Formats: sequence, C-alpha cells, structure tokens
Amino acid sequence: MLGPGTLLAAREELSDPNFDSTIVVLCQHGSEGSYGFVLNRPAHMPLVELFENPPEMPSAPKNRKVYMGGPVQEGELQILQVGLEPAPGSQEVSPGVYLGGAWTTLEEILSVDPKNLRLFLGYSGWGGGQLKREIELGAWEVFQTDLQALLLSPEDAWFGGADPFKRFIATL
Repeated sequence: MLGPGTLLAAREELSDPNFDSTIVVLCQHGSEGSYGFVLNRPAHMPLVELFENPPEMPSAPKNRKVYMGGPVQEGELQILQVGLEPAPGSQEVSPGVYLGGAWTTLEEILSVDPKNLRLFLGYSGWGGGQLKREIELGAWEVFQTDLQALLLSPEDAWFGGADPFKRFIATL
C-alpha cells in the first residue's frame, strides 16, 4: 500500500536516469499526486557551498551533508526531521519522522544534530496516478519499514560496500 513513509526502490525497468539505483521515501501520496525524496544520492558539496553568498554561521558546521532529493526544484531546500520534537508547521510522514516546518534561519537548521535532520535539494514528484502506473509497469519495488529506525541508523550500515543499492534492499 502506498502512503507517507513508504519506500520505493527503482528497478532496472525504470528508464529515467534521475532514478537509477535510487531509494525514494514518499512523504505525501494521494489522488492528486505523490511527493518524496531520494535517500541515497548525496550532493557532491556541503550545504554552505551551494549558496552564492552563504550566511555567517560561526557556531554551525560548514560541511553539513545534503542529499539530492529529486529532479524537481533542485534549488529548493527540503527538510526531514527524525526522532525530534517536530518543528512548528511540520507534517508527520511516519511515526517520529516529519516533513518541513517553520525554521527561522539556516543556522537554526544546522545547529540540529545531522542524525536528526536530513537536508535535501529538490524532490521527486508524480502527477495523479502516475506513480501507481509506474509500479504496475514494474518500475518500482515497494517496501514498508520502520522509517525512523532506518533513518537513525548509521548511513554506512545500509549504503556502504561494493553495491550499496543491493545492501540497502537487503536491510529492509
């Protein structure tokens, strides 16, 4: 069953290079469409290097990892909170996992422990019925899991090794 918190694993049948060997977490799913983030595609530069004029952040880490959430609006920062008191205005995706929220500054975001806050540039989106059709055509494998436990576990436990995609699937 599809819904927030569902994981999608791209299969070889999916010919879109944006999703080659990716794992996507759905954050929203309904008749009007679906929305989520690629979990296993880190950006090749830290967050502060993505800004033309980065704000002064004396106490925040400057090398914070960011992930490419998908091919839609790649310049927009998206946030998943994990195992925290949810920020005001956030939306529950799965028990203990929240989307977005009202954050006042980048420094406030970066002050949160990286294990509790995943940052994404862009998102993965589908129009109404599109994802269901792709699944019926064999493009995605669908998994249900304890999303909070998965996201709080060390990333190298599920993406390390010679074939990180297969290793991740084996953990589900």
